[in-house]
Amino acid sequence: MASLAISLSISSPIVGVGGSGETFTSRSLSATNSNATGTNNTYTLTFRPSVAIVAGSSIAIIGLTGSSTGDNSNLGIAGANSALFGSAGAWTQSSGTLVLTVASGQSIPTGSDTVITFVIANPNSVTGGVSSVRLTSSGFSASSLAGTFLNAVATFNVTTINTEVNILASTPTNPSGEVNIAIGTDTGDFYIYTPVGSWLIYNNDVTDPVIISATNTEATILASTPASYTLEQATDTDDLYVYDGNVWYTYNNDS
Repeated sequence: MASLAISLSISSPIVGVGGSGETFTSRSLSATNSNATGTNNTYTLTFRPSVAIVAGSSIAIIGLTGSSTGDNSNLGIAGANSALFGSAGAWTQSSGTLVLTVASGQSIPTGSDTVITFVIANPNSVTGGVSSVRLTSSGFSASSLAGTFLNAVATFNVTTINTEVNILASTPTNPSGEVNIAIGTDTGDFYIYTPVGSWLIYNNDVTDPVIISATNTEATILASTPASYTLEQATDTDDLYVYDGNVWYTYNNDS
């Protein structure tokens, strides 16, 4: 009797090793640094898959739209586990997508968090940011990454420390998208130079150090629409905020 040979070929999934419906049992994305327009921001991705993701497979962060960082097929990746992805990812600006491919000989574990960081720039104009950001991988259910990202605020400079007489006699030029602020060495007051070319004075009634009463969070301040050139300090960020009648400008005290 002639023998019958049967050959079976089983192909591996492109991404991951599980079937459809695998999940990321934990995941988070956070941003540090300033939210000033056009500045670089460091993002930290922390995640754990329900099944191991093997070499040659990839994960993707999708929806980080609005960044001013252009396309980069070799965007640098840092953080504790950056070597798992060969310390680089592929960034597409238009869709806000970062693809991270697992390097040869590596695997994304299920028993511990994988943590990486990457840097992209904030939008060049004021924006409320995006909140529909997802983490995906083939064979996995897309998972939302909670938070609002790439929100950019206008900034202002603390440009001058001088006496009140010298401050009020000066006529500085406000940079594009910013307003000048000065501090009086003899009065402890703040001075805001408006776009119409005049100084507004905020009398703190103290000498050095200057004190502003902090009563609201950043979110509360940025959602408010007070009188023009109101000056506030946030209870949660310690930053300063000045309202020009249309937009809040932020001074980041940590930078």
